[in-house]
Amino acid sequence: MSAQTPHLIRKLPVTVISGFLGAGKTTLVNHLLHSYVGRIGIVVNEFGEVGIDGELIQAEEQALVEINNGCVCCTVRADLVSSLKTLLARQNELGATPIDRLIVETSGLADPAPVLQTFLADPDLREALDLESVATVVDACNLPRQLGDEIAREQIAFADVVIVNKIDLVDSKERDQIERSIRTLNPVATLMSSSHGRIAANLLLGVRRFALPTVLELEPDLLDADAPHDHEHDTSIRTCSVTGTRPLDAARFTRWVNQLVQREGAQLMRMKGILNFDGEPRRFNFHSVHMLLEGGPGAAWRVGEERTSRLVFIGRDLDEKRLSAAFADCVANCASA
Repeated sequence: MSAQTPHLIRKLPVTVISGFLGAGKTTLVNHLLHSYVGRIGIVVNEFGEVGIDGELIQAEEQALVEINNGCVCCTVRADLVSSLKTLLARQNELGATPIDRLIVETSGLADPAPVLQTFLADPDLREALDLESVATVVDACNLPRQLGDEIAREQIAFADVVIVNKIDLVDSKERDQIERSIRTLNPVATLMSSSHGRIAANLLLGVRRFALPTVLELEPDLLDADAPHDHEHDTSIRTCSVTGTRPLDAARFTRWVNQLVQREGAQLMRMKGILNFDGEPRRFNFHSVHMLLEGGPGAAWRVGEERTSRLVFIGRDLDEKRLSAAFADCVANCASA
């Protein structure tokens, strides 16, 4: 790796995008991909075996690396290092179209400290990459509840930029309270607000905000690659997924997920999926945060492509067998149970 680094004209600027489950990170990344004048490389991490974000992010395959089945700050941190080096190696291949910058989207359950440590403590990555900023996306609707989670608080505390997403769904009084809560945790971060993850690319990318001395006050061992990482996930939080190749009945699916969040919205932290609805030529991109359900048409299915529906759940004490059976009952032309 080090032998290849001199071939890079300059260090590749990196923006880390963090944020709790359902805040709108992937939506923001897609907006940046569409609005940025240049080519962006993407590394995306998901807390689960079945990747959804990698399909929702509309990047070229050569410039996208996906890490599944673990939190990037814990079990797959070595995979993050490997993935970053793989992406850099691709840039040195003959005929490769170079990327201008890199975005790393972390899992909603990721502690930011060891993620930053990856960039600062690995000699090869430190030589090739320039950590430009750490942006944390927060959900204006659910932030008061999520601040009870230590990871959500740390994601805000380590940020150079805090983006309050879904700002259109709260009133001015709630906005003031959100700002006070953020300022209590991080008085120096730049605050931005957005609806549907729409932030001008030039406001977020290409602006140097990362300040190592400030971060070292929060995490003195950040530059020590061998320092122990004591972040523990809530063991009651788990992920499960369901898949199917038979077309789904849209009305039946909608009825089921509405009933599901009414019954279990407090325990069901996140749903995200790509769905094949009967008779529809396009994917349906679906996601939810607690009680809030959202969705809309995605990319068209390609000719000859297997139309597989995938739905991922993150929550506490999930009953995978029951969820799988209920999902199967949403198949078109299948009698309801």
